[in-house]
Amino acid sequence: MADTTHDHGTSDGIDLTQFYQVFFEEAGENLEAMEQKLLELDLSAADDEELNAIFRCAHSVKGGAATFGFSDVAELTHQMETLLDKLRRHELQPTAQMVDVLLEAGDALKALLARHQGSGADAPDTSALVAHIRALAEGGSAPAPAAPAPTAAAPAPVAPTAPAAQASG
Repeated sequence: MADTTHDHGTSDGIDLTQFYQVFFEEAGENLEAMEQKLLELDLSAADDEELNAIFRCAHSVKGGAATFGFSDVAELTHQMETLLDKLRRHELQPTAQMVDVLLEAGDALKALLARHQGSGADAPDTSALVAHIRALAEGGSAPAPAAPAPTAAAPAPVAPTAPAAQASG
């Protein structure tokens, strides 16, 4: 057996970091394949094999992410899997909105993976995306775009009132 010792820490003699690059390459390939398959998907007559192939791409990314402890990637792909599983079981019919959110999730996954590789900026906030996917998987439509809710603790600046302006005397 070849010696694959690295300067990274080991756990029980197994250094999982030596496999990171393989994971990142395979995840990138799976995300590219998933994107291509989503773009080619015929919404009016989605083929079972196409849906299964898209599901497998997400499933592969999730499995690797969970193995290496990239919980943000695993969580997002888990939500994607839930929606894709309902599509491939014909519990839901694919829509353009579903394809759009899955493509958006793929872009978010690429950004998360880039950050884990040390080449990305701050991690994207995927909470709204996860909520969107969950809503679609539950058979609903997407929630309204999240607009910043006004808060009572930070009221907008108010112009001086008339009595304050008349205080000259």
